[in-house]
Amino acid sequence: MLRAASPNLGSVSLRAGRFTFPYVTYDAPSDVLYASMEPQRRQGTREPTPEQHFLRFDDEGRFIGLTLVEPRSQLEREGAVYISLPSGDRVRVQGIELELRAAGR
Repeated sequence: MLRAASPNLGSVSLRAGRFTFPYVTYDAPSDVLYASMEPQRRQGTREPTPEQHFLRFDDEGRFIGLTLVEPRSQLEREGAVYISLPSGDRVRVQGIELELRAAGR
């Protein structure tokens, strides 16, 4: 079940550190979640994180979003989903539980 990228009206946006991601798409069969700070912004590059996720940057090098690979599996295994931000800080992704639960409906 692929949920469209739209503001999470009525639910909590994803947060990671000081960043808020109101645009979220979750591909349940692949267990991949895409979270962006702005709708439909052109992606320039992506960089892998130590947690096997990806940071996404626009064509001008600005941080614009996350790609979380197997977040449901990581949540079940570790009790939370973590990612290393561009600053190098490793943080817990907040609101992921609600997103994954909503996708299961």
